[in-house]
Amino acid sequence: MEKQNTPIDKKSLLPTGWNFWLVAIALVAGLILSMMSWLEICVEHCSANQDYRFLGFPFAHIGLIFFISGLLIHFFSIKYSWLSQLLSYMTALALGSEIVLIGIQKNEIGHWCPICISIAVTIGIIGLILTIDYFKNLSNIFNLNPRGQIMDVIKKGFTSLSLAVLGFILAFFGVSKFDHAQASMNDMQEKLAFGNLNSPIDVYFVTDWYCPSCKKIEPLIEKTLPLIQNKVKFYFVDYPIHKKSMNFTPYNLSFMINDKANYIRSRNALARLAEQTEDPNDEDIVALAKRDKLDFKELTFVQVKAGMEFFDKIVKKFSLSATPVLIIENTRTHEVIKLEGTNEIKDHKILEVINSMQKK
Repeated sequence: MEKQNTPIDKKSLLPTGWNFWLVAIALVAGLILSMMSWLEICVEHCSANQDYRFLGFPFAHIGLIFFISGLLIHFFSIKYSWLSQLLSYMTALALGSEIVLIGIQKNEIGHWCPICISIAVTIGIIGLILTIDYFKNLSNIFNLNPRGQIMDVIKKGFTSLSLAVLGFILAFFGVSKFDHAQASMNDMQEKLAFGNLNSPIDVYFVTDWYCPSCKKIEPLIEKTLPLIQNKVKFYFVDYPIHKKSMNFTPYNLSFMINDKANYIRSRNALARLAEQTEDPNDEDIVALAKRDKLDFKELTFVQVKAGMEFFDKIVKKFSLSATPVLIIENTRTHEVIKLEGTNEIKDHKILEVINSMQKK
């Protein structure tokens, strides 16, 4: 699979030769196909491939990098002959990876993506041409029998074979299916955070909209939050012990995301509304927002689902079964302090735990 300079017939390896231009055409074709994949200009069968990542990157991005760099290397090899060897090594890596990617289409996705198969074919064509060049050069050198050059060419061939195996291994362990639900939840977690987003200390205030003890704690949290928000990431977490509390979660999420600056006022407004009705509707929230000068925007189903999944994740992670609870976690040391109920959730205790964790 090597593109070598033959000591016998240099004319055969001039850039105007058929092999040079076939490789160039294949690289251009691969680049166009990768751009189509990146722009998602493809049939329905291609959509499933968009869910997979190679070392965390979409396949289309990897393809664009490979073919653009391959084209540059290929044409610069006219001036710098050693670059042709680099292209051979890159192609070997890509061929090994393509074996795994084709296997994923057959065994996991269950149908073929025409664009992805075409990209694999272009890489196969490049590999075939470079392999023909390699054996042609090896044959010429064997005829002359210069021992040192023979060993050098064999070593380069062995290196290409090793890189093909490496590409296979990297793809086998490095390809994973992108989890859209988890990505949505991670994005939602960032949007719901208050305070210092770079802090290693997370604070979760877990409440229920119909919990009497939670209502008693609210003024304390409202007073304490300004004192700690520069030190921690703070989250208000809905845990519907009373199932009717779930009726308020979509609206609570909306105010947290769209009107952070006035969230405490909107939270108090929702608490007052909870005393009047167990089943609020959009008209109630619009009237509430207009009266209290709040910014209400209805969230999509996906956003609400991601927010509720984040809340459930916190409840499960810390094995919660009651409210109110204040959880303080140092994500760097994995230390967790849990304060439960009105007897434990005190402003001085909260400050004491946070200050102690900051020193670790």
